[in-house]
Amino acid sequence: MACEQGQRLLALVVTAGQRGDAPQFAAVMAAMRVPRLGPGRPRTRPELVRADKAYTF
Repeated sequence: MACEQGQRLLALVVTAGQRGDAPQFAAVMAAMRVPRLGPGRPRTRPELVRADKAYTF
């Protein structure tokens, strides 16, 4: 799942429960579209990505 600072959902990819999070990063980024205020295509590249490591082994 990817969301903005205001916690609005930008993209969601659902997989089987045993799938890892890291391999799905590319799929989530590919599904993300940010509409523009004026004319033009939606943005597909974020200006900044924040993530957590989730697990430390």
